[in-house]
Amino acid sequence: MPIHWFPDNSLICNFAAVDQLGLLRTSLHGSGRIVEAVEYEIERSSAHVPHLRGLDTNEWFGDAISFQDEKDQRAIESTRRIRFGGDDERPLEHLGESQTLHLLWTRPEFAGSVWMSEDGGALRVARTMGIITRDSRDVLEELVAFNEITGSQAFEVAVAIDRADRPFLRMPTSARDFR
Repeated sequence: MPIHWFPDNSLICNFAAVDQLGLLRTSLHGSGRIVEAVEYEIERSSAHVPHLRGLDTNEWFGDAISFQDEKDQRAIESTRRIRFGGDDERPLEHLGESQTLHLLWTRPEFAGSVWMSEDGGALRVARTMGIITRDSRDVLEELVAFNEITGSQAFEVAVAIDRADRPFLRMPTSARDFR
């Protein structure tokens, strides 16, 4: 069964904010996927994060995964409201996280896939359910481990993300953290 990589908008925006989408694409191993709510979030974020404008989501991720079944939609909405605190006034709040969590939890063809996010709360929920997670630091660490970049380059990217005022859950203290 193939492993898929599901980055959410927060992580994609981290790399886009510092013009490093190429590194993110490398980390997806040609198996990146997204759900429809994340695709929509990327479109909306492109107004604020200029380097997202050139991201062709279909080329990178194929067709976004949608949820037509009413049972899926009810479960996703329940997750959005109960697990993530989404409210009725903002129906898109936490929708991407809820769709991705539902997909990875319920669809056997995505078992063993990886959820990539910079949303600490969402990652904690996913980990308690046994879903494999990665954050921006993990992405950089893996790129170093596979000799795609050096530890110094990874640290420079992390610092740039931080300086761009983007969320970075586990900020490294030096390039040595990427050994």
